[in-house]
Amino acid sequence: MLMPSYTDPAGSLERLSALRSYGILDIPRESDFDELVELAAQICDAPISVVNLIEDHRQWFKAEVGLGIRETPLDVSICRHVLLQPGITIISDLRDDPRMCANPLVTGDSGLRFYAGCLLETPEGHGIGTLCILDRSPRILTARQQTALKTLANQVMAQMELRRSLQQKTKLLEQKELLLKEVNHRTKNNLQLIVGLIQLQVRQLSDHDARAALMDTSRRIMSISTVHERLYQSDEVGAVEASSYLSQVIAGIQATAPHEALFELDLDSVNLSMDSAIPLALVVNELLTNALKYAYPSESQGTVKVGLKLEHAKLTLTVEDAGQGLPKGFDHRKTKSLGMKIIATLCRQLDAEFTFSDNQPGVKCVVELSVPARTGD
Repeated sequence: MLMPSYTDPAGSLERLSALRSYGILDIPRESDFDELVELAAQICDAPISVVNLIEDHRQWFKAEVGLGIRETPLDVSICRHVLLQPGITIISDLRDDPRMCANPLVTGDSGLRFYAGCLLETPEGHGIGTLCILDRSPRILTARQQTALKTLANQVMAQMELRRSLQQKTKLLEQKELLLKEVNHRTKNNLQLIVGLIQLQVRQLSDHDARAALMDTSRRIMSISTVHERLYQSDEVGAVEASSYLSQVIAGIQATAPHEALFELDLDSVNLSMDSAIPLALVVNELLTNALKYAYPSESQGTVKVGLKLEHAKLTLTVEDAGQGLPKGFDHRKTKSLGMKIIATLCRQLDAEFTFSDNQPGVKCVVELSVPARTGD
């Protein structure tokens, strides 16, 4: 007569995959689990309590009271024998159980005698371990103690499910961050390609006004490209540090200026969302281009001051020069200048107020907006 074959549940590949999906093996002790085994020991009046996770070659203790070790070989595990038994398994005297009586943890004079374990079962039905209590004397558990042990085992699984859910969300966020970085990187490259094509076109033109218009367009695109480059480099997804990317925008404008210009920068470290960063970069581009074009139209050297200050969630951008000043009767709300129209449109997008005033000499522009920003680290 053939004996029925026995498949060790500890070696089940599906079960092992389920266990490892929690990412809990071989990590330091945690109070959330330590407190549960301490409570189980107290309620059941037991010297030993363990959250025991069964791998294919060992049993590892996520939390324990009364053992002082973190794992044992699988061949001395008591809990491995109950992985197919849902709920609570109680063995009043381990010496009377044929599966346990030869276990070296049981055979000694001071060996284990009593075992009660509640299966830790995944939502998919895989037994991955137990919350168990052990004693060195034969005994029983009362109905209330059994209910408490089962409730605490449910709490162990709730903690593990929470851990797995958080890990899955973290992984999805990391994947999203990588995707966004790649999008910003490719957008930056594509914008720089467009700038290159524009500059090739500029070289073919002899008309001064057409060349100037295309160069203005090129600088606007480079301002957007700079924000995407900083977003790609940023550790914070969807946010960019304003002083660094504005400095880069200004350096690009200075490099393409028709004559030498000096820029004095006083920029707070402020993290801005992409929705604020791109329009603000374009505003800076327009204001500086106008300053270079109208404040210092000759070959003489001029200075433009740029400030960015954050106070009480109010962000203030200032751009001022010491040039020719505003034309008589100037009203930015009535001007037909393309640059002014662009500034007005961007400020509406930012829900910002902007003003121009005569500095005598020069012009000062102030842009004020409320932003959900925080000072940079």
